Amino acid sequence: MLNKIINIYTERPNEHFLKKEDCWVALIFAHPFSIPLIRLMQKLKLKIHPNVITIAALPLLLLTAYFFFDGKLMIGAFCYLGYFIVDGVDGKWARLTDKTSTLGERLDHYYLGPLGTLAMYFGLWYSQYYLQGEWLIGGSIIFAHYIIVVSILVFLQQPYYRTIFPMVRSYYSPDEEGFGTFFFAPLFNVVTILFPVLVMLQLISFIILLVRQKAGVKNRIKEGLLKVLGLE
Repeated sequence: MLNKIINIYTERPNEHFLKKEDCWVALIFAHPFSIPLIRLMQKLKLKIHPNVITIAALPLLLLTAYFFFDGKLMIGAFCYLGYFIVDGVDGKWARLTDKTSTLGERLDHYYLGPLGTLAMYFGLWYSQYYLQGEWLIGGSIIFAHYIIVVSILVFLQQPYYRTIFPMVRSYYSPDEEGFGTFFFAPLFNVVTILFPVLVMLQLISFIILLVRQKAGVKNRIKEGLLKVLGLE
């Protein structure tokens, strides 16, 4: 068993599957499935464009959102895990087949991903807060999450930091926050308990990263405000 695990994380010529900025949840929950799947696709000589894989992952997000909306949290959690694995396939497949593109990156990170994430948040908000008469509390937590996300984009050069582990980019990044919200919390039916904790950790992580910026807090805030005002 140990040899099989080592084989998964041992890259072969021209693979470039592993990146030094990979988050720990990807290393544990995605790579053990996505890497063997890509090697199988290569063995079968499939000619699938990476963007097709990216688009194919969207229905999994929407299905996750539907089950969250319907209150079937455990099923939704496993649908999200399926998406998380597939989401780790397109980029690796693009690098393996030399078909990386700006369009593919935008589809994944700026269009389909955010759309599916918004749908999942709505599903959790409806079943876990709205139906319980706590729509304002749930809405406020989600609103706070997006405020922090925007702040990260505006005031930070990047939302990650080095750790003592070479292959882990941070202990708590947006990837870990999303995985905790859409997998761990629904899986154990503790959304209303864990969700605000995850957002609070996100805020703490943002503050730490802001303080650690080489440009200094005041300069980064100034640069961010100029960026927002379009004066940069």
